[in-house]
Amino acid sequence: MPKHGGMLTAARQAVEDLGGAKPGDKTIMDTLVPAQEKYHEAVSAGASFHQSLQQMADAAEQGKESTRNLVAKIGRASRLGERSRGTLDAGATSCALILRTFANVLSGAS
Repeated sequence: MPKHGGMLTAARQAVEDLGGAKPGDKTIMDTLVPAQEKYHEAVSAGASFHQSLQQMADAAEQGKESTRNLVAKIGRASRLGERSRGTLDAGATSCALILRTFANVLSGAS
């Protein structure tokens, strides 16, 4: 595993430990997991820091969008059941915004 990306790895582990959510549950994990994995993949493939951040942010965006057609399985939205389908998960959306901003600022594209 690359030395870079410790913050993403720690965030993923903390969220997993806290609530046991996994991708597909319509949670922040649908954004965080693909972002963390794509960042590590990019770094391992020799991408620059800037490229790795952009790939991370793109994966976060795709993860966020994937929540639109999911039914919430855990968390506050789970009580909505089928009614949660068709909307983006709030945690996934917030995470994608944070990671995109993080990538833009660190890349000098703020």
